[in-house]
Amino acid sequence: MIRLASLLVALALVPAPVWAAGTLQRYVLVVGANAGGTDRPLLRYAVTDAERFARVMVEVGGVAPGDQIVLKQPKLRELSDGLDLLARRVADARRTGGAGGGRIEIVVYYSGHADEKGLLLGDDRYSYQTLRDRLDQIPADVRIAVLDACSSGAFTRLKGGRARQPFMIDESSNMRGHAFLTSSAESEAAQESDRIGASYFTHYLVSGFRGAADTSGDGKVTLSEAYRFAFDETLGGTVRTRGGAQHPSYDIKLSGTGDIVMTDVRQTTATLVVSEELDGRFFIRNAAQELIVELYKPRGRRVELAVEAGAYDVRIEREKSALSARTTITDGSRIVLVASQFGVAAIEPTQLRGGGPPGWRYGVTGRNRLELVMGMWRIGDSSSAGTVSTSNGTDAFGGLRYTHYVSEGLSVTFGVHGFEAATGTRVARGVVSTDSTGAAFMPVGIRWNPFKGEHRLQSLKPYFTVAAGPVIGSQSANFVGNGSVTTDNSTRATFGTHFGGGFDVHVARSFSLGLGVGYNAMVNFSEPLGGHKNFNGVQMSLGIGWLFGKGYTTP
Repeated sequence: MIRLASLLVALALVPAPVWAAGTLQRYVLVVGANAGGTDRPLLRYAVTDAERFARVMVEVGGVAPGDQIVLKQPKLRELSDGLDLLARRVADARRTGGAGGGRIEIVVYYSGHADEKGLLLGDDRYSYQTLRDRLDQIPADVRIAVLDACSSGAFTRLKGGRARQPFMIDESSNMRGHAFLTSSAESEAAQESDRIGASYFTHYLVSGFRGAADTSGDGKVTLSEAYRFAFDETLGGTVRTRGGAQHPSYDIKLSGTGDIVMTDVRQTTATLVVSEELDGRFFIRNAAQELIVELYKPRGRRVELAVEAGAYDVRIEREKSALSARTTITDGSRIVLVASQFGVAAIEPTQLRGGGPPGWRYGVTGRNRLELVMGMWRIGDSSSAGTVSTSNGTDAFGGLRYTHYVSEGLSVTFGVHGFEAATGTRVARGVVSTDSTGAAFMPVGIRWNPFKGEHRLQSLKPYFTVAAGPVIGSQSANFVGNGSVTTDNSTRATFGTHFGGGFDVHVARSFSLGLGVGYNAMVNFSEPLGGHKNFNGVQMSLGIGWLFGKGYTTP
């Protein structure tokens, strides 16, 4: 916050921009990469974030469609080639007198995985130092980089199709240097949200570019306005999430006067105006229900938003109420939203961008596991007085168990376990019988890790468990006695419980081994099966599990 305040004070002391000086030509390289290696979860919105950033730069950022380069899920070589192409275009423009002798800018945007050393593209890394060196070699007057990724703050720590009107003519035309913005601090994870369908930082930065950040009301969004808006909204939007507060950072070294204008909302052919009488947090979605702009607007401020022609749903959320309205904007039109248009309208999951720091690979919240379970179920003696029996009890059981992790320390389970209680021959009072007895137990239960600590960092996960469910026992028997042979197949049901404990070892993000011990206590059958009133006994089990699902690897 101290660095942010220093930046804003410095920018406030320079003269306000005036549309008077030379022209500007801007080139953009946009990169989106959902995949960041086999040990990291696939992101949901990195590529769409990149598409949104590229679109707003063309619509209101003064970038000609032919002056942008968009890379989706590139390999390391493709990123290097993209930077080379960007450098050649700038060099050609410089050589041929592009922008009428005015300023030439480049904007490089990246959305995806990263760590404290660099950008992660698949299983490859493009180091921050290499990126900074490459940007320094491009002969542009101003170089702007925006990185939306985990630990991207480490980058700032390093030293070292429609015709558009000419863009940005203002006092900052003599500006030189670089401005690097990142979505998170050096040690923080960048977060994305299912509610907004994007990462927090890119969502608010693009909202700001469309006019939400135009606090001066002059129709232009400057670099300082956009960063301040994205910083405040990202911090405010993440402070109560399970991932914790996310702090964008910057490294700005610019010389000259004025401020860099990033977008001009007056360039758009369709404008949505939120009038002064309205207040609250605004959510504006297009016909596809994509969240285009989000902002908080106090009463008395007028906001003009650059949008595409189409139908829009506008929702206002206040502390104790919510309002909604629908409007359609045609090409070339200007629609003003007023209070009379709104009627009464009848908190959010997030996940860490990149799955958090590498040590969080053992986080399980929101994930699922399918487990093959096997072991021994030591059932009590079934012999009784007056009988002679030879029995072969296997004591073995096996089955499947499904687990859903509600949190790092709590999960719900459902299992289907089958076992053979005994096979053998029984002689009693002139009757000889052969039988085979077994059962199936279908428990539903919970598991609880009672120990404190950062479970996401721990591969060893101890637990206590309790479960209950139906038990279905069956017996197939042949009786020989009194000169006759009788066959009997019986099935009986009862109710059973299980309680015990154990531990799981998460060998990898998708693989676990488990060892458990417990006791099964059941209500007696209505009639014994194979001499067993019930199948009470000690259970020892080994589990081999497969974990799946992206989950929420936040606290």
